[in-house]
Amino acid sequence: MAKNRGGRGVRKIFLHIALLSILGVSLFSCRTTKNLAEGERLYTGGELNIKDAESSKYKRELILDLEEVNKPQPNKKILGMRIGLWAHQKVKSNKAGFYAKWVNKKIGEAPVLLEKVNTNSVKKLMKNRMENLGYFNSNTKHEVIENKKTGFIEYEISPGNRLHIDSIFYNKVGEFKVDSLIQDYLDNETPIKKGEPFSLEKLKKTRDDISDFLKKDGYYYFTSNNLLFEADTLSTKEQNQAIMELRIKDDASELALVPFEIKEIHVFPKYSLDTSEGIKSADTVVLNDVEFIQSEIFFRPDRLYPYLFIQEGEHYSPENESYTSKRLNSLKTYRFVNIRYVEDSLLQNSKGQLTANIYLSPLNKRSFRSELQMVSKSNNFVGPSLNFEYLNRNLFKGGEALRLSSKIGYEAQLNSGGVSTGLNSIETGVAAELIIPRIVTPFPIKDKFRYSIPKTKFKLSYDLLNRSQWFNLNSFLAVYGFEWNPNIFVTHNLNPISINYINIGNESDAFKKLKAGNPFLARSFEQQFIPGMSYSFQWSQLVRNIKRNRFYFSFNAEFAGNALALAQNIGGVSGDDKMFLGQSYTQFSRFDFDLRNYQNIGKESRLVSRVFAGIGLPYGNSVSLPYSKQYFSGGPNSVRAFRIRSLGPGNYHPEDTIDGTSFFDQAGDIKIEANLEYRFPIISFLKGAVFTDAGNVWLRNKDSRNGKFTSNWINEVAIGSGIGLRVDIEFFVIRLDVATPLRKPTDNGFQWQDSFEIGNKSWRQENINWNFGIGYPF
Repeated sequence: MAKNRGGRGVRKIFLHIALLSILGVSLFSCRTTKNLAEGERLYTGGELNIKDAESSKYKRELILDLEEVNKPQPNKKILGMRIGLWAHQKVKSNKAGFYAKWVNKKIGEAPVLLEKVNTNSVKKLMKNRMENLGYFNSNTKHEVIENKKTGFIEYEISPGNRLHIDSIFYNKVGEFKVDSLIQDYLDNETPIKKGEPFSLEKLKKTRDDISDFLKKDGYYYFTSNNLLFEADTLSTKEQNQAIMELRIKDDASELALVPFEIKEIHVFPKYSLDTSEGIKSADTVVLNDVEFIQSEIFFRPDRLYPYLFIQEGEHYSPENESYTSKRLNSLKTYRFVNIRYVEDSLLQNSKGQLTANIYLSPLNKRSFRSELQMVSKSNNFVGPSLNFEYLNRNLFKGGEALRLSSKIGYEAQLNSGGVSTGLNSIETGVAAELIIPRIVTPFPIKDKFRYSIPKTKFKLSYDLLNRSQWFNLNSFLAVYGFEWNPNIFVTHNLNPISINYINIGNESDAFKKLKAGNPFLARSFEQQFIPGMSYSFQWSQLVRNIKRNRFYFSFNAEFAGNALALAQNIGGVSGDDKMFLGQSYTQFSRFDFDLRNYQNIGKESRLVSRVFAGIGLPYGNSVSLPYSKQYFSGGPNSVRAFRIRSLGPGNYHPEDTIDGTSFFDQAGDIKIEANLEYRFPIISFLKGAVFTDAGNVWLRNKDSRNGKFTSNWINEVAIGSGIGLRVDIEFFVIRLDVATPLRKPTDNGFQWQDSFEIGNKSWRQENINWNFGIGYPF
């Protein structure tokens, strides 16, 4: 009986909530309608009633089209309430407070009145839409339904029978090659099939496709406006059938009916409006029939020529023009790339000729930049950084870019309360990078990169990290690699040679003691010579904001010591601790992927989800990954309810320390993580977020921390949720997140949070984690 009474009590509570909600909506609705003038009625929309449609599929298509012209749209409702209208009325009556003024600025709207609806205009638009879909005998009636303070319009629509395509017939112009090309396109591409319903949009697309097809064959002046479709309904045996006659318009220019070929190509490697008057007096170098015109050698013709897809003697091709423009722009040497064509003459064999002029306006060859930054890293280190950079964009007059950079910075790690943890560091470094816009290898590779220019990168760098109270870290890096883009969405990076030498010095007694008590950590810092190769693949739809639902995917693979170990095996060197130049080197493979989804909800809100997984496989010389290659969990770009590097591995739950030792020992070989974040606007450049994160790291080999990855890993996943604020000013974002654990590691394994004692100071110190960051977390 007690259970039954409890169930009735719960139902009664829900009933009361529902009744209060309905009452609130009703009162809000009354508020907006009582402010209307005498005789005015609020328009609540137009209802479409489709009669005698041929099929449910056609009916759905028809409703979608007619709804677009079913104007005006009534005042918007949010949870059943016209909040935008309410705010507008408040402001208009001079009774608005701060909240009403803010709402009016964001979503306020004037009342949409029934008497302002122009039904004749709406019915004309509906008739036009139906004719575009092949309903040429439609009929539309309407009835105005008036209530006390509101009203709507009911449209009764009889579309009639829909016209269908019997066939397409092309009416030739005469003795022009364009006739056979169009006929071949219609025969092979079959853009409109027999029996398809009439669609003006489909016919327009067919004209556009034919125009693009002809341009690829050199028809420079041809456009879709030169084509005309006419429907013949009298020559068919069945009703509601039409033979579509396609022909070229009588007033089409003769230039549109002939192909054009490239007669000459002129390239101006250093063009500007200031020097255009002196073009005629500039020197001309001819290479493979292409004229390079420049007063002095700014860009070597033999280096520039391979980037041109426009070729003399070939038909004009918009595809070759596009590839030429993209490749020249990807050089990063030029500010503007402008390709213009000049018509020369019309030959007797019905071919035209074009001269292609390629104007290249360069960026400044040299630049120097210095900047003072406030840096926030993923490991909670925050501090100022001073950077200097020198850039030469055309070092050897072949588009080669030389970048010299240096940096000096001070960083302090903050805990969840914004207080320093005692882990401070000074970082300095210098780097030199040479980027060559072509493949540079000991053996020749034929260039098959049409979309953009592949780049070869050479990089040398040295960094010194002085981590106070612990050690100094000297890092030398040499990289030889390639980058290329087969299209706008995909990027490949391949580094066949990557040599990283890291030397640890000035170790403090505390750090030596820490290593002595943790053999896994000690081994991670011992193996610091890392010869290897790496590859990364990135596919991103974020480069174009054209979809409501966009994806990002990246994959990274890294291999260390394999080639060196193979060479030594062939040379007869055996054992598990091979040396090179007196130094033990690292052997491992490392793989990870990052998949993200960005779902737009409305104009400015977005739901973002992310899944990350990675694994490192030490072998041979190594029993663990080098410390710099290990994974960690927790922090501003990870599971934000936990401090940086405070999760894992596995069930490992160290005692709270104030000396920062947990910073070093909570890393692993395997990482799995998932994030879900809803981002929404608040006001102007201030944005908000609500998020949930889950994840952890694990070890491949068992050690004293009991963090080995097992089939029970799902029960060792930490979960946290929180809210955040972002100051989003175009390309600069400052982020503040606060989160609390929902499921966390304890002395008894992972457990769900069973209480949220916000008023308890000690609970807040243990369970509330603040994260400050620059940029979005993902």
